[in-house]
Amino acid sequence: MKCLAHLAALAIALTPVAASAQMQTYYRVGVWDAFSGKSNTGGAVCGIGTTNPSDNRRLSIRFDIGGSDTTFSAGKPDWLIPANTHITVVMQVGLSIPWTMQAVGNDHSIEWTLDPNAFQEFDRQFHGASSMTLTFPDGNEPPWSLSLAGSAAISNTFGRCVRDLTAQVQAAQSQGNGSPVNGASPPQGPTQPFGAGSPPPSPPPAAAPPPGASPPAH
Repeated sequence: MKCLAHLAALAIALTPVAASAQMQTYYRVGVWDAFSGKSNTGGAVCGIGTTNPSDNRRLSIRFDIGGSDTTFSAGKPDWLIPANTHITVVMQVGLSIPWTMQAVGNDHSIEWTLDPNAFQEFDRQFHGASSMTLTFPDGNEPPWSLSLAGSAAISNTFGRCVRDLTAQVQAAQSQGNGSPVNGASPPQGPTQPFGAGSPPPSPPPAAAPPPGASPPAH
């Protein structure tokens, strides 16, 4: 398969000297795209995302090979978020119980993570729903309504990327050639996902599945 051949070649080429993230989109289905490349530290990365062409808002889901948690990132060009601002984001996939997450914002984007068990439950919902919504109760950013057209195929592609690059990086490391494993304003201005208060001093709590969810064993 052409995309998998690309992934294998990419994994062998990964080195720890990259100064910035280098991502390439290799597959598109529905409104989603799949990408892979190097992180800022040179490690292998797999990801998927969707972009709204009207204002370039984007949700991406990324996994750093060798890590354990999956990182979600929501970004919008006209957001101006102070560094390390703690922001609540609520994800609802289809009609499932919403996930209330604690994200950290900086500049034009916010990020939050799911551990492996929680992501397994999220992925089950992601496969079966036709849409998902992101809301930002701390600020005046309107809810994002995201189509999940192509979500099953893009999720399967994401999973194959993680498996293939993990195997490739592990093989390269065993030969001594591998890389280390391992984003409130006044109503008249641009909308923002955070309030006017100062960022909380303590780190956000660890992500957990929504109440009542029983993620299957990993």
